[in-house]
Amino acid sequence: MIDRISAPNAYLYAFQLYNDSQGRDNPLWQQCDKIMAKVTYTYERLTPHLVFPANSHSYFQDLLSNTPLHFSTRNPLIEGFVQPIRIDDSYGLCLNIGCREDGSADNIKVSFLKKFYPNQPLQIGGDDHFLGQTLIITAWLTQTPPDNLDSLKPLADKCRDSLFSGDSPPPFYRSGKLFGSPIFEYGSVSDIANYRHVLVWLLCDEKTDADFNTCQHEIFKLLFHRNKIIKAFQDSRQIYQELEAEFRTIEKNMDNLQQQFARGTVLSASQLLELQEQLKQLFSKAVNYTRLLRKLEEFDNTIAINIYNYSDNLQKICVKIKSDEEELSILNRFRIKSAPHIRSQIAADLGYFRHGTSLIEQAIASIRGIVEIEQARIDRENQIELRESEQAEKKRADRLERKIGALGVGLAAGGIAASSGTDKLFETVKHHQIPVLIEFHPFAFSFFFSCAIGIIAGAIVWCWTRHKK
Repeated sequence: MIDRISAPNAYLYAFQLYNDSQGRDNPLWQQCDKIMAKVTYTYERLTPHLVFPANSHSYFQDLLSNTPLHFSTRNPLIEGFVQPIRIDDSYGLCLNIGCREDGSADNIKVSFLKKFYPNQPLQIGGDDHFLGQTLIITAWLTQTPPDNLDSLKPLADKCRDSLFSGDSPPPFYRSGKLFGSPIFEYGSVSDIANYRHVLVWLLCDEKTDADFNTCQHEIFKLLFHRNKIIKAFQDSRQIYQELEAEFRTIEKNMDNLQQQFARGTVLSASQLLELQEQLKQLFSKAVNYTRLLRKLEEFDNTIAINIYNYSDNLQKICVKIKSDEEELSILNRFRIKSAPHIRSQIAADLGYFRHGTSLIEQAIASIRGIVEIEQARIDRENQIELRESEQAEKKRADRLERKIGALGVGLAAGGIAASSGTDKLFETVKHHQIPVLIEFHPFAFSFFFSCAIGIIAGAIVWCWTRHKK
């Protein structure tokens, strides 16, 4: 089994969005400085050397004036360079740590790779704006490679494991040839939550090295768009989980609502207020749900744009090396298989969750209809109660009016009777010798007579107005 290599090198490509961290404050440069501080004997740092041109609209721009920053390490056989790039809306860097091809590192054990970055994986950590990274390990084979690529897989596995000491390495994904030399890919998009991308490239042809150097910029862009696609898909899974939770909540609310009104329950005023509050909450959920759905669509658009850019750079590589896409099958496979699979997954999610929009609209319409019906019923009952109250009040007012009218007529009639002719009437009574009335004093007779007249007149008016009503 082959266990020796020559002139191994590791190339770490990492990418981070600008966002609010433009210039030297971007976390990508700080992460790079941490790695360089551990491997360089002079504690070299990248950040002080960066140059940020003002008002530059270039899509791809070197931030070191086209000159990579070279550094030496504590091991005399190992050196490296770092090349920072501004690309589109992001920063990227290519960090190289490896051996010279001058014969000083020929026919060495694979375990020598551990000296590149001892005690931990050669990886960069990042925040939410970190787009991802790809680690390419190159090494020259010390003997003619066999025709069967499977026989080289144990060697490639050892190269991968050497730079992941103390950490579980990404699993093997597939193998092929690139620029005429065997290459092994690790990390599958099927495990998107723990995705890490590693390529082990076992060089066996001088043309491979020449083509790799010729296409450095195109490969950088290719990996940038690949990592953007992967990052968008990773972020879409978080949105998927949030949409799923919202969708289940809405479904549960709809079921509860259906059960509540299947029995024909009549709502009280307090229940109506509670239902109106639910309607407000549902409006809020609808806004949040629509926002999440729009973000999922934006991720789909991001993936589509970067698939196009990935394909465009793949074509540029083919033109530069005067080859076809079959020569780049391991790179082209991502475009024709992995990326479309990612898009189909998001398309399925969008198709599923768009039904949730209809469900929300139905829920809002149902609750609104119930609220309007119940509000109309309560308003109608209130109006009936109001009319009954008004009628009762009117009856009381009518009775009072009749009482006042009857009393007024009685008092008037009594007054008239008292002031007109009671003396003559009393004399007439005396003349006819009516025994009961003879004993009355004239004033008493006048008083009682007027009261009698008033009562009779008031009674007549009361009976007449009541009959009329």
